[in-house]
Amino acid sequence: MTSFNRLVRLGAIAPIAFLTLGAAASAEYQPGDKIGLSISDIARGLENNGYEIREIEVKDDRIEAEVTLEGDKLEIKIDPMTGLVTRVEDD
Repeated sequence: MTSFNRLVRLGAIAPIAFLTLGAAASAEYQPGDKIGLSISDIARGLENNGYEIREIEVKDDRIEAEVTLEGDKLEIKIDPMTGLVTRVEDD
């Protein structure tokens, strides 16, 4: 195989790898997903999945994270006892 053929093959694979990595970097949380028990774990999980955190607030029975993902403003509600996402809604 010539160097040119290798470059052409690599050129065809690179965009697929980029798209796959991009999708993994911005996974959207759904109800039932475990995100974390502590504020720092929740913040780290959100940031690692491509969310921009606007505010995290601790309420009596839940934790609310106001975030932005790919330009969409969302509010994620988390059960503080289990660390599970209970609701995701537009903010």
